[in-house]
Amino acid sequence: MSPACAAADGMRYSFAGCVFYTTEADNVASDAAAFTSFLIANSGAEKATVTLEELGADGSWMVKDTTTVGAGGAARLSVAGKEVVTSGFNAADGLRLLSTRPVTVAQIESDDRDEQARSSGGTMLLPTHVLGSHYLAMTYAQAATGSAVSAAGAPDGAGRLLIVGTEPRTTVNVKLPATALMAVTGMDRRDMSATFQFMLGDGDVYQVWTGADGEDLSGTDITADQPIAVFSGNIVTTYGRTAPGVHSPDMAHEQMPPIASWSVQYVAASLPPQSGTCDTLLGQPGASIWRLLAATDNTLVTFAVPDGSGPPPDPIPLVAGQAKEIVMTGDFVVSTNNNLPLLMTQGIDCEPSLSLAVSADLFFDDLTFAVLPWFDQVAAVVRQEGDPNPIMLDDSPIPDAQFTSAGGGFEVARVSLLPSCPSSQQACPHHLHGHFGVTVRGMDVLASYALTMPAWSGCHDMTDVTCVN
Repeated sequence: MSPACAAADGMRYSFAGCVFYTTEADNVASDAAAFTSFLIANSGAEKATVTLEELGADGSWMVKDTTTVGAGGAARLSVAGKEVVTSGFNAADGLRLLSTRPVTVAQIESDDRDEQARSSGGTMLLPTHVLGSHYLAMTYAQAATGSAVSAAGAPDGAGRLLIVGTEPRTTVNVKLPATALMAVTGMDRRDMSATFQFMLGDGDVYQVWTGADGEDLSGTDITADQPIAVFSGNIVTTYGRTAPGVHSPDMAHEQMPPIASWSVQYVAASLPPQSGTCDTLLGQPGASIWRLLAATDNTLVTFAVPDGSGPPPDPIPLVAGQAKEIVMTGDFVVSTNNNLPLLMTQGIDCEPSLSLAVSADLFFDDLTFAVLPWFDQVAAVVRQEGDPNPIMLDDSPIPDAQFTSAGGGFEVARVSLLPSCPSSQQACPHHLHGHFGVTVRGMDVLASYALTMPAWSGCHDMTDVTCVN
C-alpha cells in the first residue's frame, strides 16, 4: 500500500480510496450482455494505476484489465458477461478494483456505448475503509413492468439485494421486513420473517429477490461480523406507475452506505429528466420520487421548503426500518430530530433511478468526477445560502443567478455538463471547487442513471463493528 493509500484508508469520511468491491448486476434481456463501466477519477497530483480483478478457478484474484489515470484526469474500465443471474449464494462472482493512489469510482450498468441502451443504472462505489457491518436496504416495491428479465427465476420488476464479501469466512445475517416475507432467496419459498444466516468468502456474492407484486425489500436489516458491500434496487422498475407517452422501465441500482455513514440532514436537489424526450410517470412535471428510511424508533422527519412555495409537508414519524415514499416538486430540505440517522433516496421522473439525496451534514471543497460519452448529463450543485465564495465548475464560476432556494438555508443550481463528452474519449473529467454537495444524472431517451457523491460527518451506529469515534 502506498503512503497516499494508507492515508486515505484512515479517512473514514472520504469516498476516495484504493480498494473497492462490487459485482455486475443482471439486467433486462435487451441489456443483459451490455458492458458495465467503471469511471475512475483522480483528484490527486500524481497518476494512479487502477486494476480490475476477478476471482480465478483457484480462488485467487486475477487481473482482468488495467488503466492509468493522470493527475486530475479520468479513465474507464469495463466488464461484460459477469452478471449475477441466480438468487442465493454465488461463489466468486465479485469484482475488485485496486488503485495505487486514492481515486473515486462510479459504476454504470449498461454504459450505452452502442447508444442502444434501454435500461441503465449507476452508483458511486464505496472503498473498503468506508464499508461497515450493519445496513438497512432501500428498493422500490415490486410491480410488473411488462419487460422480460434475464435473471434465472427473477420476476418482472423484482426488488434486489446484492451482498459482496470482502473478507474470508464472513457470517452474514439478514432479516427481511414484513413487506417482503416471501422473498426468493435460493431457498424454498416460505415465511422468511425469521433472520436467516449464510457465510461469504472474499469475493462471494449473495443475491436476494422479491417474489411477488407489492413486496418491498426496503428496511431489510443486514449485519455481518466483517465489512461487506451491499447493493440494492430493482432489476427494472417504473415505480409501480404507468402513464401515456414516452417512458420505459429502467434499472434502479445503488450501493448502500452503512448506517454508520447515514446523515441527519439532506438537501433534496431534484434531477430533471432529459428535455423533450419523455413524459411524466409521476403526474407532476418537475417532481421526483423520494424515499425515507429510519434506523431507529422515534425518528421524526421535518421539512423546509423555499419561501413562497407553500407550507412544508407535515412532519413524518418513522420507526426503525420503516420506509416512507413521497412525491414532491422542486427542491427542499429534510432534517431529523435528535440527530437520528436517516437514509434518503431520489428517483428521477420518466426513466427511473435510485440515488442518495445530497447530504447537508458535510460538503466538499474540491472534487473531480467523471462522466461517460453518449448520455445527456446534468449536475445539481448544492451550496449554503449567502456563501460569498463562488462554486467553480471546470475553472468557471457557476453564476449566482442559476442558484434557487431549496429552503432551510440551502440553494441549488442545475448545470448541463457541456461540452458533451465526445465518443472518442473513454471518460471525461469535471472539476468542482468551492463548498458544495452534488448529484448527477445521465439520460439517453430510454436509459438513465443517477449518482450522488456521498458525504457524511459522523459514525451513527455503534453496533457496527467498524464504527469509530
